[in-house]
Amino acid sequence: MKKFFTSLFLGLGLLLATSSYAGISNLPAANDAAVANVTEDAKLGIDDLRNLSVKEIEAKIGHDLTWKQKLAIKVLKSKATKAERHPEKPATSTNNIIGFLLGLLLSLIGVLITYVAFQGERSTIKAAWIGFAVGLLLYILVLV
Repeated sequence: MKKFFTSLFLGLGLLLATSSYAGISNLPAANDAAVANVTEDAKLGIDDLRNLSVKEIEAKIGHDLTWKQKLAIKVLKSKATKAERHPEKPATSTNNIIGFLLGLLLSLIGVLITYVAFQGERSTIKAAWIGFAVGLLLYILVLV
């Protein structure tokens, strides 16, 4: 059991450390020439992101994008098309994360709490079951 909690907290620590890196990553300075000389033509709207390809966006803004930015544009496009196809379905909420953590940390009791607390939200209950399965897999891996 001690190995399980050690590996769990190590994994959570790594997850939190890597996700907090985005908050301190290098952003361009406000007095940077690339930021200061942005024309109206180089600004992008939501329609530009939806309709233009990555190469067209690079041509419009006047410089190459990094692979992270290209990936972010592709993910944003796919989320926008999913939202257009299914407007009744909201985007992933924080309740899914709460359900996942309840299932992961409290196992079946967490899934039961999720059923009681989030009665009509199928995605949150599904996230709790996924969290329970991940916790079970981690527990089995630590024992083996």
